[in-house]
Amino acid sequence: MPAGAGARQSGWAAVLAGAAGAWIGARFVEEAEAGRLALWLPVAFALGVSVYFAASNEPALWAAFGLVGATGVVAWAARRGFTTAWLALCLLFVALGFLGGKLATERATAPILAGAMRAEIVGRVIEIEPRARGMRRLTIEIDAFGKLEADARPHKARVAIAGKPEIAAGDQVSLTAFWRPPEGPVRPGGYDFARVAFFKGVGATGFGARDIRNLGPPARVGMAAAANAGLERLRQRLTDRVTRAIGGAEGTVAAALVTGVEGPIPQNVQDELRGAGLSHILSISGLHMALVAGALFWLARAALALAPRVALMWPVKQIAALVALAGATFYLALSGAEVATQRSYVMIAIAFLAIIVGRPALAPRNFALAALIVLAIDPESLMGPSFQMSFAAVAGLVAWFETRRDRPPAPPPADRFGRIRRKIAAAVALAIMTTLIAGFATGPFAAYHFHRVTPYAVVGNALAEPVIGLIVMPSVVAGLLLAPLGLDGLAWAVMGQGLSLVLAIAREVSSWPGAEGGLPAFGEGAMLLFAFGLAWLCLWHTTLRWFALVPLTLATVLAAAPARPDVAVDASGRFAAVRAPSGELATLGPGSGRSFAAKVWIAADGADPPPKGAASDVRCDRDGCVAPLIGGGLVALSWEPSALEEDCRRAALVVTRLTAPPGCSTTAAVIDATVLASTGSLSLFRYGATFKAVAARDPTGRRPWSGTSPSTAPPVEASTLTFSAQKPKEIKHADELAVDPTDDPEDEAAGEEDQ
Repeated sequence: MPAGAGARQSGWAAVLAGAAGAWIGARFVEEAEAGRLALWLPVAFALGVSVYFAASNEPALWAAFGLVGATGVVAWAARRGFTTAWLALCLLFVALGFLGGKLATERATAPILAGAMRAEIVGRVIEIEPRARGMRRLTIEIDAFGKLEADARPHKARVAIAGKPEIAAGDQVSLTAFWRPPEGPVRPGGYDFARVAFFKGVGATGFGARDIRNLGPPARVGMAAAANAGLERLRQRLTDRVTRAIGGAEGTVAAALVTGVEGPIPQNVQDELRGAGLSHILSISGLHMALVAGALFWLARAALALAPRVALMWPVKQIAALVALAGATFYLALSGAEVATQRSYVMIAIAFLAIIVGRPALAPRNFALAALIVLAIDPESLMGPSFQMSFAAVAGLVAWFETRRDRPPAPPPADRFGRIRRKIAAAVALAIMTTLIAGFATGPFAAYHFHRVTPYAVVGNALAEPVIGLIVMPSVVAGLLLAPLGLDGLAWAVMGQGLSLVLAIAREVSSWPGAEGGLPAFGEGAMLLFAFGLAWLCLWHTTLRWFALVPLTLATVLAAAPARPDVAVDASGRFAAVRAPSGELATLGPGSGRSFAAKVWIAADGADPPPKGAASDVRCDRDGCVAPLIGGGLVALSWEPSALEEDCRRAALVVTRLTAPPGCSTTAAVIDATVLASTGSLSLFRYGATFKAVAARDPTGRRPWSGTSPSTAPPVEASTLTFSAQKPKEIKHADELAVDPTDDPEDEAAGEEDQ
């Protein structure tokens, strides 16, 4: 190429780069003048929280304070420069988020049960939750735990019980059960039950309860504890009242909407709601809180407007906002104040406070302030699907309503019927658009956490949400207002009819072909790109927002081709799964196809339901199981010492809940109790003769909720193996074995994930 041509191309490139930089700078100034930069401060705070929870070892408190101090000094020094001041302020909020996560951990730190044990406990019941199969799950504040000293005794424990005696919140009980510390993720990157339990103060979970005795109310109890017990008893009475008044599946769904107590909703109803994209109605969240508070606001404002003197002399709108805020506060307390409900309440409270002071209720700054308050109060909630999906939906809706507000209104039709038709069409379009936007915003998070897609969710929500908004939730408000007078029966009857229609919609939509499908689990990198792209799209106001297509496209590409493990191992070493030649996961273990771990693995693999044919090459006997590996060799799951010697000699990979003999690792890659104690559950990826392990927790690190010290268990070491032809043992099909009677159905873990 001639030198002159190269110089001209370089010159044009410089001109284009300069023009692009000037254009971006001008848009950035527009965003700043509109006050949009402040909307990124909660994002920076959330980034700091994420960095804290991603750490392998627990950061020191002094280091977190030091980070805040250092970034504070930088922010002060950079205060005079526009761009540098904003960037420095974002860094300060990253440090504040990191400190917020650390302080939340310090507040929650409490003893965790050191290991599995059977023991008698004595304590006060603080919560009762109905579960499937007539079970109840008790949350107990512990007074005595076997022979454990006070400094080793968990503060709270959860246990599932069946049958009598009758127990109410506030009663003191004693019972004997098999206890264990809360378990970590069933698979690496999965829902961390141990971390969630840690921040709820639960240090032990139990099953197989017996010798249950109700000791009655404790002799002495504090005022706050007595108030909480009274409120919990009110919730239980109202739950029973609603369930009996409505009956059937509608009654259990109604109880979930009124008091937040999710009773034993039939599995087929849960499946139908999920298939129609309506499972979110079972958790009291933004939709329910907004409908209840909105109904109270409308009723109070209409009632005050009936008195002309009051309407002229008093700030009716502000008074109605106060009434609605008080009602929302009562609904928060009555519904159990779960984390999702608390977040919804904070957003509703900020909206009504904005009305009281004469500001717009639905504004981006209000949303950003709500996110910042929720993260400051409960940083750990950032890591769960509830926070991510609720704020993603609100961010999308606020951004869309903001663009609609900027458009000039269309001229109204001249005739009355034309105006009515337009209002009806606008209401239908609004329902469809809000469903589409919320679905787009929450879809990546739902796929990441639950590995499911519901293509007809738009149809299901468009049909069901008008029923929920116009019949079901107004009936909740009417029932709660009339319950003290004993006149609530009609309200519950109307609510039951509305829920019957909602369940009929769910039944119909979920029956359509392709109503629900699975997605293989994708990595955190794709999820972070999705989150960043969504934030960029919603928080900017100018054409800068369309640069969000870059991270969103990259995230889609990464999520479309995730790495799928060749072998999965649960933290106990009792269950495993291996990639079959068909490409599907075959599960190994006692009754493994029905175990909670198997359900999680199969869902994360994008399969629905676990195909029976996938386990055809799995062979099991009373000593363990074997299955062929893709690429040659066998994986052996050993339960008994007598099987270990042969498995170590013949298998390429040995998984056992026992401690393997030292010589075993010279002939096979070994995952035994020692390895699993430091790693938790494992996903293994095979590269030729090598297995690459991805662990649920860093084997060299320790967090307060992990319950394992790296000093007591060495990290797993990579093994390079060569294989030769091997014959499987003469053993039976896995399906011919009975379920291990000690296999816990993981009701505790499943209940946590539902929340």
